[in-house]
Amino acid sequence: MAARPRRTERCKVLRLACWNADGVRGRKLELEHFLSQYGVDICLLSETFLNPGQAFRLSNYVCHRTNRLTAGGGTAILVRRGIVHHSVPVPGLTHLEATATQVTLADKPVLILAAYLLPSRPLIGAELTAFFGGDSGLDGWRPQCQTRGLEVAAEHETVETPT
Repeated sequence: MAARPRRTERCKVLRLACWNADGVRGRKLELEHFLSQYGVDICLLSETFLNPGQAFRLSNYVCHRTNRLTAGGGTAILVRRGIVHHSVPVPGLTHLEATATQVTLADKPVLILAAYLLPSRPLIGAELTAFFGGDSGLDGWRPQCQTRGLEVAAEHETVETPT
């Protein structure tokens, strides 16, 4: 397999993947193979099933994660080493599990969020507003939520500011 060109500090294009791992520790080799085969820069993981005391590392990736305090669940974001990024604090959430990081894409900050909601839990709009409003860079976006089968859409609304 040919080596992928090394990313510069500031990226213009990112290759993202999202995976419901259903337990990531036992599937680590599968995950490493997938990331390598498809040249994934950032991978969003849900249902990691990692406990706070368990280490989880992959070569060439930085792992940011949020563990559920009880069994199961958990989210993580894997970011390829060399990509400028930093972890973003996640506000206190009731039902939504989430991990957030910010990368620079085309000289602009981009918030990346890995989130998971148990199908049996209601989605609370205020939890989404915490991410899609305020300092997130998405002012003017208002989440419109439906809890049937976890359908979530964001609707853009133009906001005029007084001059």
